[in-house]
Amino acid sequence: MSSLRGKERQEFSQKVRKAAFARCCKPDGIPRCETCGAMLSKRAGTIYEHVQPDGLGGEPTLENCKVHCKNCADVKTFTEDNPRMQKADRVLKKEYGLGPKKKSIQSRGFDKAPKQHTASRPLQIDRV
Repeated sequence: MSSLRGKERQEFSQKVRKAAFARCCKPDGIPRCETCGAMLSKRAGTIYEHVQPDGLGGEPTLENCKVHCKNCADVKTFTEDNPRMQKADRVLKKEYGLGPKKKSIQSRGFDKAPKQHTASRPLQIDRV
């Protein structure tokens, strides 16, 4: 899916990733997820995630970098980042008229249905 925001994703530099990893190892020297505190391992996966999504202007800096386990990164991506970026795309499409063109109906349509009686509106009978 292409982005309407028009810029390529900016990955964190090796220097920023090393500093973020060193930050997540404090105070006991064991690398832990900065969200849930789970121990990080090579097998479980270590994800360097933008706090402010890159697609919404987040820069690849140490302040905008968090170290997550795979589970926390997936939760943040799918519940926070993706909906915010999709909304930004919808707003841009609406603002600049980039949505699909609406087609007009070619036929005159159907006749209006006669009014129906319901239990909440009893029949009115003319008594003579």
